[in-house]
Amino acid sequence: MHKRTIAVTFITLSSLSLASCRSIKPDQQAATHSESLARYRASSEAKESNQRRSITSSKEASIKQQSESIVAASESIEQAKQQSNQSTSAKKALTADKQTSVNQAFLAWAAERATIGNMAVSDWYFDHGAAGFGDWFANSPDGRILVQPGTASPGFNAYPVHAIGGCVFYTALDGTVGKDNLDRGSFADNYSLNMAMDKPVSKYLLGDNGVVYELKLGNGHLTSTNDGFSELKDDGKQAYSEPLVFAVSEDTAAQAELKSLLANY
Repeated sequence: MHKRTIAVTFITLSSLSLASCRSIKPDQQAATHSESLARYRASSEAKESNQRRSITSSKEASIKQQSESIVAASESIEQAKQQSNQSTSAKKALTADKQTSVNQAFLAWAAERATIGNMAVSDWYFDHGAAGFGDWFANSPDGRILVQPGTASPGFNAYPVHAIGGCVFYTALDGTVGKDNLDRGSFADNYSLNMAMDKPVSKYLLGDNGVVYELKLGNGHLTSTNDGFSELKDDGKQAYSEPLVFAVSEDTAAQAELKSLLANY
């Protein structure tokens, strides 16, 4: 009896299942499949469209950024050229008379500073004996500084900086403080005439770029007027030797004084 009940139940469930399958018609199944396929295609196309728009937007942004960078670089280069031209024009406008005026005014200021420090100062910062036809120059962090042009030189514009003048601070053997006439002897006597070389010696070089350069000497070393300077050979290309390098002076008062003097021109 129990076995017959199970068999009847199984047959009934099978019949219901078959009836359910027969209730979904083939054309309905095809329609459902088509709708699913259409939704899938629409979703895929939407994703591809979004991806294309994203890629296009990224490319456009990249191109725009590159264009802006190129424009900015071009403007920067043009501005640098204008500043360079203005700087060159300003340097050329500083005549020999104006350079002398600036140098004398700076020397007067330096004499006051030297007096306070119980030192002497002279404008005999540079000189040389027999020489060729090349430029005399100094080295600095800003490049070579033209100090004395020669007849076989590469030209004014070959140098980024040009010396307006300069001075030398030292302790005088005769006790002079303030301005001293250091070049009252012969060139052969040079600094030995009245400079205590066992004490600090500082050469100041005034650049037409408004910067004061300094070379520290002395302290037991022989010092002369051509220390810190060298001459180019007659071909205007190579130097006979590379001189000691002038540093940008840490004397902030001197830097301010030179800039103030140049502002008048």
